[in-house]
Amino acid sequence: MLVSLYTSRVVLNVLGIEDYGIYNVVGGAVIMFGFLSGAMSSATQRFLTFDIGQKNHIQLRKTFNATQIIHICIAILIFLLAETVGLWFVKNKLNLPELSLEAALWVYQFSVLSFAVTVIQAPYTALIIAHEKMSVFAYLSIVDVLLKLFVVLLLSYISFDKLELYAILIFGVSVIVAAFYRLYSSINF
Repeated sequence: MLVSLYTSRVVLNVLGIEDYGIYNVVGGAVIMFGFLSGAMSSATQRFLTFDIGQKNHIQLRKTFNATQIIHICIAILIFLLAETVGLWFVKNKLNLPELSLEAALWVYQFSVLSFAVTVIQAPYTALIIAHEKMSVFAYLSIVDVLLKLFVVLLLSYISFDKLELYAILIFGVSVIVAAFYRLYSSINF
């Protein structure tokens, strides 16, 4: 939590007030639906936990596969809505400076992709929690926060458009963390 608070402060300093605001408005519109991913993970966890309690590994595999397909379908649906209605909203309804519109679109696109990765990752998170591997969940959360801190510190030394690069690197962090969840789940479960 402390690292996250510190990271927010450093992001503000590195991006500047205008770019930080653009990132939070454009990226925040997509990230706002993060509650959906958490709710889906909790629902998935409930069904996985039931199958684990029944010691029915065949049904556990079927439940996991079904939830994985559902999450992929939801991610595709959200992606399609974001690329139509959401993109229209960003281009036509948000009051953004003309010079920042291209960077805002980069932020939007990579925020949508990050969200899709997070939705697809939810069954793996639920599987780890259902198996009560809280230490793994905690370590992966720490890795996530530390990678985001590293991204912010890296931005201090780069002269490229920091807003666009920040969105790309945060997407990279999402992919790396999702890969860790998937790898751990595949090896252990």
